[in-house]
Amino acid sequence: MTMSKIMETGKRSLLTYQSAISTTSQNISNVNNPEYSRRRVDFTSLSGGLTGLGVTLDENIRLRQRFAEHQLWTENQQLGMYDAYQSMFTQIEDIFASGTGADLNSALSEFWDSWSDLANDPESSYARTIVRDKGQILVNAFNRQHTDLVNLQNQIEPEIGTMVDEINGYLKQLQGLNTNIRTSGAAELMDERDRILGELSQMIDIKVKEKDNGEVSVSSAGLLLVSADKYMELEARHADGSGSGPMQIYYKNSTQQVAVSSGSVYARLDTYNNRIPEYLDKLDDLAVELAEQVNTLHFNAENNTGITNIYFFSGTVSGAADLTLDGAVAADPGLIATRAAGEGEGSGSVAQAISDLQFSNTISNTTFASYFNSMLVGIGSHLQESQDMYSSQKLIISQLQNFRDETAGVSLDEEMTRLIQYENAYQAAAKVVTTVDQMIQAVLAMK
Repeated sequence: MTMSKIMETGKRSLLTYQSAISTTSQNISNVNNPEYSRRRVDFTSLSGGLTGLGVTLDENIRLRQRFAEHQLWTENQQLGMYDAYQSMFTQIEDIFASGTGADLNSALSEFWDSWSDLANDPESSYARTIVRDKGQILVNAFNRQHTDLVNLQNQIEPEIGTMVDEINGYLKQLQGLNTNIRTSGAAELMDERDRILGELSQMIDIKVKEKDNGEVSVSSAGLLLVSADKYMELEARHADGSGSGPMQIYYKNSTQQVAVSSGSVYARLDTYNNRIPEYLDKLDDLAVELAEQVNTLHFNAENNTGITNIYFFSGTVSGAADLTLDGAVAADPGLIATRAAGEGEGSGSVAQAISDLQFSNTISNTTFASYFNSMLVGIGSHLQESQDMYSSQKLIISQLQNFRDETAGVSLDEEMTRLIQYENAYQAAAKVVTTVDQMIQAVLAMK
């Protein structure tokens, strides 16, 4: 081999190991970056007839574990959904604030007790005032919980819109990355693409297909969201166009619905469309049944002066929002009735009958308290289930991340070992170049 070929071989080796050291340094600098996929350099020998021409880089490979990546995107959907459910049910549970002394359960109990006390002392104006006051507290509890549920529902609506805007931003970025990856194939772009897919998968259910050139197509509920250099914008709107009905996700400016079934957006849609309306309906049913049962007994009874045909609650109650005391009773608790028409002074039969309503199966074949408590138990069960499932999903995702990192993660010990190897090879190549240079200088000096 001529000295010029030796010099060329040394130069190629220097450039090759310089690139390998650069790749290894990049790996080391990203050791704590969870979004980074490790790079690996592959070498190949160059042949020049009967003699070799040294070594060069065959490929700079971005290492990855595709199965784990796709599983992570799938499991992320459940993680995002249960995380959002935790937040939603915690807020709903706080609205009912069971055990605080100002909740509906406490108000109901104190309301019944006030009627029992009045039955024991039916001529007492003080006991009547207490019944009126406890009735007002009960009304306030119904009104407040209805208002708080509606406010929570109204709060969720713009959250859904904001999240859909965020999704559109991710879809647009993926479309741009597809174009850039197709032209450059840069590993950094693919890292960014996978990061965005991870964020997107926590918000809605997605399926990802990847081409050999690195482009991805993304779909949800069987409908394409990203394909090649195109993407579909989404919007959240009320299905009936009224501004108050159920919310759904659509292609923007289209009637095509994207029926998402998982992710944080789905949890909010479900809470807005189904869970809160369910609790509002139950609260309304409880308020209406309570007003009807109490009013029926009270209307046919008489007070101490023989006045009858007066409601205790308003006679036009349609739900928890408009439950109020009858105006006359609110102004004058002396109008509260305690006895059946015609009974003599000292009778508290009707007051006792109203108190005993708490023990009757008057709503959905159960008592008022049991009906309300069953709703609270359901809310608590949903919250506990969300918390348990979230913890389970965190464990599954941690295992998948470990599986992925076995291939794509950076091992500092391994990279340091490679760095030493490449540095030694670089120094040896530099020594070859220096030696050949000295030999050439010696030959030239001989002239």
